[in-house]
Amino acid sequence: MKNLLTFSILTYLLLTINSSAITKNSQKNVVENEKILKIGVLLPLSGKFKDVGESFLKAIQLALFDIGNKNIKIYPKNSGANSLDSYLSAMEFKELGIKIVIGPIFHESLEKLGEVDDITFISLTNKTNKIPKNIIAFGINADSQIDTLKKYFKKKEISKTLLLSPKFHFSNQVKIIEDSKLKFYKIFLYSDNSNKITSDIEKITNYQERKKNLERRIEILKHSDLYKDKIELEELEQKHTLGKVSFDSVIVVDFGERLKSVLTSFLFSDISSEDVNFFTLNQWFDETLFNENASQNLYFPAIDFDNVKKFKKKYLDTYEEKPNIVSILAYDALGLIYYCWFNNNDRFETNQLYNKNGFKGLHGKFVIKNNLSKHQLGIYKVHKKKFLRVY
Repeated sequence: MKNLLTFSILTYLLLTINSSAITKNSQKNVVENEKILKIGVLLPLSGKFKDVGESFLKAIQLALFDIGNKNIKIYPKNSGANSLDSYLSAMEFKELGIKIVIGPIFHESLEKLGEVDDITFISLTNKTNKIPKNIIAFGINADSQIDTLKKYFKKKEISKTLLLSPKFHFSNQVKIIEDSKLKFYKIFLYSDNSNKITSDIEKITNYQERKKNLERRIEILKHSDLYKDKIELEELEQKHTLGKVSFDSVIVVDFGERLKSVLTSFLFSDISSEDVNFFTLNQWFDETLFNENASQNLYFPAIDFDNVKKFKKKYLDTYEEKPNIVSILAYDALGLIYYCWFNNNDRFETNQLYNKNGFKGLHGKFVIKNNLSKHQLGIYKVHKKKFLRVY
């Protein structure tokens, strides 16, 4: 009986000690887990946008390497570039206890993410319409670009601006521009058909009437024997039209080959950058613009080009391939999350993202307000196969 009692006491003590050890270890694990920053990464890792997603993921991994903190863990998942796959992946993040996610890239993927509680998504989209409350649109949006253009126009005393956009594209950006305090001389929607663009631009520039003005003036000068008229005649015979247009600047809300077609059509209509200032929206430093005479002296708002070059070199040296330039935003998104976490004693809280003093990333300065990132941009122009900062 005595032996049985002794055994019972020892068993109780061992269980108590083990229970205490388990509790301490559990508490230790909780403390250690609290020091781990878990970041979800939601990108198209399959399908036709796979290359884009992989470039963004590599940019995030590059930022992770540059920070060098082993307590940051990323959890990549496939968005499939659609709302359903994005939602399903987001629910998996929720099960893992992840509170902050970089991605998705595309606006179309955001539709169902507003239903995911307790997770904040830093999306790389530049579209600002219908953004759920738990999503931050981190892309270079039209608001930021127009604010920069307004400041530049005021500085350069540009006052008669023509706004051009294709009829069935970029309606959201055009609406933002129209609603801004930037006043326009006229707004014109041109055909999406590249074959019709030239005729549209001829109408805008009053090309046929200016051509007739030249013909009439030449005919008059031909019948004059005055020396000054003969000099004027020689000069006019080198021209295609006579007379100025009624605007001093043009903003073309377009990209790629159609943008080039519009600019070339102005040149064919005898309107060059010597006559008016040509502007467009952020082109992400598209070097194919160097190959077009009509693109010379084209202005656009953009992020810090010097840092873009540094990012491209770092990426190329690391992966031996060129990045998708937009992925610099993914690099900065991870840096932003880490900064907020590190400066809050290794705890991440969403409200830190809304610091009214803003932040500075590799792409430049920005502040997050009302679920949108507002960026401080510069103005660049295409000149002699270079991008020159002018503001």
